[in-house]
Amino acid sequence: MKDWHIRHKIFHQIFKDMDLGDDLSKETIIKEYEKDKIIQRALEYPVIQTKELYYPGKSYAVAIIFAKLLEHHFSEDFFECLNDPKLLYENDPYFIPYHEDKNTYDQIINNFPFELILSSKKQCSENLEKTLTYFLKEFLLHEETKMFAPS
Repeated sequence: MKDWHIRHKIFHQIFKDMDLGDDLSKETIIKEYEKDKIIQRALEYPVIQTKELYYPGKSYAVAIIFAKLLEHHFSEDFFECLNDPKLLYENDPYFIPYHEDKNTYDQIINNFPFELILSSKKQCSENLEKTLTYFLKEFLLHEETKMFAPS
C-alpha cells in the first residue's frame, strides 16, 4: 500500500464521525452533465468563486487537483493517481477515474491553471483554497493533522 493510501485511510478512520466541512447536504448542488458544461465548471472552479457547487465539473477539478498534489508531495504519477478509484476516498459520488473519460479529462488538463495549486502567490477562488487545505489535512500534511502521519 502506498504512503498516501495509508495516510488517507488513517485520516478517514480518525475523523469518520466528524464534520470536516465537506458535507454536500449543506451545499447548493447544481448538476450539469453536458460535456461542455463539465469542462467549463472544472476550469472555473479554481478561479471563480460561486455559492453553488457544480457537479460533476467540481469532481473533475478536485480529482485533478488531488492528483497534482499527490505528484508534488509524494512523487506519484499524476495519471496513475487520476486513475485510482480511491483518489477521493469514495466520498464523491460524481468522481470517475481518468480512464473512464479521458477525452473530458484531457480537455480540462490541457487548460487547467496548475500554477494556482503550487504557487504561494495565489489569486484563486475560496473553493480552491478550501480544497487545498482539505487535501493537506486529509493526507496528514497540515499542522492540525500531521501528528497522525506514520513515520
